[in-house]
Amino acid sequence: MYRLAGGLLSLLLGSASAQAQAVDPAGGEAQAAPADPSASSQPSATDASATEADQQTGDDKKWKFYTLGYVWLATAKGKTDVIGPVEPVDLDLSLGDVIDSFKFIFMGAAEARHDRTVVLGDLSFVHLGGNKGIGIRDPDFLEAELDSRTAEITLLGGYRVLNEGPFTLDLLAGGRMNFFKVTLQLEGPNRSAEGSVKESWLDPLIGARTNVPLGGKWSMSLYGDVGGIIFGSDVTWQGVATVDYQISRKMNVGVGWRYWKVNYDKGDFLYDVRQSGPIIAFRSQL
Repeated sequence: MYRLAGGLLSLLLGSASAQAQAVDPAGGEAQAAPADPSASSQPSATDASATEADQQTGDDKKWKFYTLGYVWLATAKGKTDVIGPVEPVDLDLSLGDVIDSFKFIFMGAAEARHDRTVVLGDLSFVHLGGNKGIGIRDPDFLEAELDSRTAEITLLGGYRVLNEGPFTLDLLAGGRMNFFKVTLQLEGPNRSAEGSVKESWLDPLIGARTNVPLGGKWSMSLYGDVGGIIFGSDVTWQGVATVDYQISRKMNVGVGWRYWKVNYDKGDFLYDVRQSGPIIAFRSQL
């Protein structure tokens, strides 16, 4: 399991990753053997189909690896506090505000599958800095500057409970490590305040993922997870829905929407933020 987790991390760092489904090619139908005795020395269609089915069964017993590069264009709304006695600031960042605040971003995911066993990994790092979309509650302050560095590492394992051709359903469980470093500066005519917090925590997660065929090369992927509550965040949950198109046997592209909510409150650090926006993902089999 440790080697598999290491392999997933290498895939994440090697690719630029919500979770989409692969559709394995189906085997052909068996045909009757030729009646001509002279043809008995040649492989029949039945033999060929049996060989293909055996190969597909053998493939299911091998580990398969996939990478997912994705771009999530999300707005952010909520509130955060890192100064303590000062009132929290409100966040209302439009997509334009978020793009203007970008300093660095990486998003990627990977998947490993063996028969009905599924392992998913996701890694994201976002560095934002700016003064747009920040609402100040305390009347003593007129300007605010926020610098936020967030990283999330998610690892989930699960079992494919339904595997009916292109229709699949995976049940998942695991955890997400959250790393936050937030610095907030408030300036006013008569006083100023500044606070900086580094915080990390683990959220236990349960989730599910399904793929539904829409006809031809089109399909729909749905993913959701919920966590925290027991320890870590007070609550965190997300949902992702994409419509996917199969570009080739080993690659597809998905376009959809992602919503993510995190509510964490401990000591002088409050992060109660929801993010939502369109997502574009490219998935390939290695």
